[in-house]
Amino acid sequence: MSRHTGRLLVFLLLGMLSASSTFADDSLTSSGQLRLRGVDARYDDSVQEPPSLTGRLVLDAIGSAWRFHSWIEGGWDGTAHDPAQHSSLLKSFNKVYQNNSPFLEFKELALSHTAGNLDLRMGIQRFAWGRLDEYPPNDLLNPWDYTRFLVKPIEDRKIGVPSLAATLRGSDWSYDAVWIPFLVPYRFPVPAERWFGRSAASALSRSPTVEFTPREPDLPPRTIANGNIALRARHTGDIDWAVSLYHGYDPRPVFKTTTFVVTQHAGRTVIDPGYVPDFHKITALGVDGAGILGDLSIRAEAVYIANRHFNIREELWGYPLFPRSGSYSLNPIGAASGSLDYGVGADYRLFEEALLTVQLQQTFILDRPETLYARQRETVLWAHLRVGLLNQKVETTVGFAYNPEHGDSMAKANVWYLFSDAWKAGLSGVTFTGPSQSIFGRYAKNDELGAELVYSW
Repeated sequence: MSRHTGRLLVFLLLGMLSASSTFADDSLTSSGQLRLRGVDARYDDSVQEPPSLTGRLVLDAIGSAWRFHSWIEGGWDGTAHDPAQHSSLLKSFNKVYQNNSPFLEFKELALSHTAGNLDLRMGIQRFAWGRLDEYPPNDLLNPWDYTRFLVKPIEDRKIGVPSLAATLRGSDWSYDAVWIPFLVPYRFPVPAERWFGRSAASALSRSPTVEFTPREPDLPPRTIANGNIALRARHTGDIDWAVSLYHGYDPRPVFKTTTFVVTQHAGRTVIDPGYVPDFHKITALGVDGAGILGDLSIRAEAVYIANRHFNIREELWGYPLFPRSGSYSLNPIGAASGSLDYGVGADYRLFEEALLTVQLQQTFILDRPETLYARQRETVLWAHLRVGLLNQKVETTVGFAYNPEHGDSMAKANVWYLFSDAWKAGLSGVTFTGPSQSIFGRYAKNDELGAELVYSW
């Protein structure tokens, strides 16, 4: 655990404990979950995972004007590679590459106060701005954990951020303001892990004697000028809609090049892949809305983002075709541009226990020369069918996603059997196809079957 992270958590805990005396008629509730998961990788040359055992504990203390809320997760993560090299138990707010196991993470830890129509919240928080599933364009406040992110629901990908938030409620309108005092970066698996995916650097060799050691980025100083701020106005009616403004660091991953280095050590080839995460501030103006027509609900959102950075095609990064020991300078790989992200989704109830969801999303990059970038736009089509059987004892979900620009796709399915309100067991499967630089194709070796046992209380 870093010194800054430890100090922040101590400060939050002390503040919340001191405020707990104000809970005169408080009610304390708790819930939790234990999850045992095992995975069978379908390709022999894919990275295998040991089983995972993780838990979740949610606590809420509610008084007349104050509320304390915490959401803590921890356990043993089977996706972590060689966690013995990392002694930290607590997930950090200042590292991109983290493979803690066992681990402990405060997903949420916040104190809120209500005074009339005003709600104030302080602590580690996760926000849900936007309307779409999977990739909501206006949901910019929380970075993501990209370990297993394509097979996890969006709420499990989000990393809680230390923040101050306020909501002012009216009859038809409400107004939100959020301040995040410093950058919390997204998290990536390390190259030896299953969900790192394929890249130009990692594709240079598949030998087990090759070790990739990416560098941690230098994060921006923790000053007021480097904070993030967001404002939103929401209207409630037959059509719910909102307008939002965000100015802060882009949570979407983008990289800058350093130097590609190949060295020999103890009979192994050690490679610094020559790129590190890069962080840039953006300004985003977004709008979203949702409405219901009988059994059909429609959701849509769009956001224009100024000064967003993108990486050029990987074949232009400058990697040598036949690298030997030494250092190699790489080409500059990014440039800023404006972008428009938009999408529309619909949910339709086919019958009482069947819900079909379809969604289309596009990212359109302005002033994007075809000589440097593979596509001027990216499109993702999603479809999910959720069906309950045997009086909701069996829950099944089938999903499919397709990216027409690259011809890559993902298909996944799972089935759960509910033994009781507390126990359930499930089977799942996922498969990927497509070229190595596409959204889904970079995980083409990650086809897997899984089994899970969950106890909830």
